[in-house]
Amino acid sequence: MNKKAYIKDIYQQHQTAVTIALLFLYFLISGLINANTVLMEGMRQAPLPFLTWEPYVWEMTSAFSSFLVVLVLALLLRLFPWNWENQLRSVALYCGFALLFGFAHIGLMVAFRSIIYAFNNAQYNFATTPQQWLFELTYEMQKDVWSFVFFVVAIVCYRYVVTQWLGNATDIELNNPKKRVEAGQKANQNSDTPKDLLLVKKLGKEFLIKKKDITWAASSGNYVNLYINNDVFPMRTTLTAFLNDNKHLPIERVHRSFAVNLNQIDNIELQDSGDGIITLISGNTVKMSRRYRLAL
Repeated sequence: MNKKAYIKDIYQQHQTAVTIALLFLYFLISGLINANTVLMEGMRQAPLPFLTWEPYVWEMTSAFSSFLVVLVLALLLRLFPWNWENQLRSVALYCGFALLFGFAHIGLMVAFRSIIYAFNNAQYNFATTPQQWLFELTYEMQKDVWSFVFFVVAIVCYRYVVTQWLGNATDIELNNPKKRVEAGQKANQNSDTPKDLLLVKKLGKEFLIKKKDITWAASSGNYVNLYINNDVFPMRTTLTAFLNDNKHLPIERVHRSFAVNLNQIDNIELQDSGDGIITLISGNTVKMSRRYRLAL
């Protein structure tokens, strides 16, 4: 496995953890920079209008609250993607998400600050009068709504870049008339049905591959890597789900993490433990566990 393929494989296996770590690092650095900026601005006055630790509490609680809310936002964007066929509904839904984003951020931020101030025998006051509450809420909400727009765009762009980098194989969208027609035309040319084809999106291109050409498949985190000759096509699914959806194919599970195309097997070398090594016609070798040996 070359270096690029190794990096992709590691990322696939730990994609969620890597993404959360990068997001946390972003908010940590951003919070520290903002806190230092507030402190340095305050040092221009004499005496300092606040205690030295307070800017760090203000900015870090805001950053940590944003971190938590953005994690929830990422989940909502996956559950409720933008619907281009019903944009008015999407606009209304995302406006609601923006308000929830703002109120959740403010609520968590105030709660964290109050707890930290209490540990320091002090009291945190977000606002005291109705006028102050209105002003502070308006001030924070306008920032949060803009942050919501920024993070929606950032999450969509991040997912698009990752998909293009890793590649993304999906079953043909038969509910999409355009895809159905295109798949039908190509399927007729190749004597294949749409269910026997996968749509692959990679590096800005789209093309079809035949499932029957898959030599073996390997589970990798949230993906299944489909191997055809020297090419790898990641598909966002589990190995179990992929095999259940493609029972018509001669692809059988031979290990907890691997499955092979029976037509691509060259030989099987059994070991004393009951496990084995499958050598494919392509020359690749795949582990076989004794648990799946009898079924094979």
